[in-house]
Amino acid sequence: MKKYVICIATSSDFAIATTILIYSLKKNLSVYEECDIKVHYNNLNDYSKDLIRKVKEDVIFEKPKDTSFYKNLTNTIYGKDNHDVYLSFECLWQDGYEKSIYLDADMLCIQDFSEVILENDGGISWRMPNLGIIVVGDKILGKETYYRFWNHAVSINSTMGDQDTLRALYTSGPDVIPLTEFYNYQNWGGGAKGSNERFLKHLDSIKIIHYSGRRKPWGGVYDGRSLDAKNCMSYPYMCFHSEAVRIWYKYYEEFKITYISGGSPFENYQLQNGTILKDTIMRV
Repeated sequence: MKKYVICIATSSDFAIATTILIYSLKKNLSVYEECDIKVHYNNLNDYSKDLIRKVKEDVIFEKPKDTSFYKNLTNTIYGKDNHDVYLSFECLWQDGYEKSIYLDADMLCIQDFSEVILENDGGISWRMPNLGIIVVGDKILGKETYYRFWNHAVSINSTMGDQDTLRALYTSGPDVIPLTEFYNYQNWGGGAKGSNERFLKHLDSIKIIHYSGRRKPWGGVYDGRSLDAKNCMSYPYMCFHSEAVRIWYKYYEEFKITYISGGSPFENYQLQNGTILKDTIMRV
């Protein structure tokens, strides 16, 4: 058991996102080697687990500690009977660790953010109002907090129950440590919050990009089948002109040539030359 634990909630359709997030943590987080990585899931197939293991062989896969509450929570942002949003609660009860860090799977670490882990004095650190990142200190970590969150979530039964619960219980107070937007950066455009111009203006300060909403670089285009579908891009043309999306693809390409390379001439060229190609080279 390591000193800290990083908890990531995922599912089979977010497996590649989870993999690239872990790769980015491995690359940029200075306390990475002091952290166990736990992946929490309700539905995750064996192929997805094997994919995630390629970047972290000793990753720990865990089902929720208690799913008895699911029957009382009928609808979430991901649709009827999809309770994956509540997997974030698993970070609250992690015995044996000094601190627990939760990250949404649709994030990317582009700079070291270890300071928010090290400087947490036992309370709960997060960027209100979005529950993309939480750092839970030893004053809060444990079974009691876990069930406190569950009981509140059931009492409100909202589509945004996980975030609404965190806002209700830890909006302010001595145990709340606010984080700046740079640790949960959603204002990068692509058809939703912010713009590419704003992203470029703040790029040197951004620690974690959050691909929230229908702005998933790995998810393909939105095909209109369901409003519950989140693993897609509603505005792919805008997304493809976003530097935040290009950065995700760069990290993906680095992961691919290192861990799942098919040995193509382009992949071999990139490996041998320590570069990521931006265009086709006719002779490699």
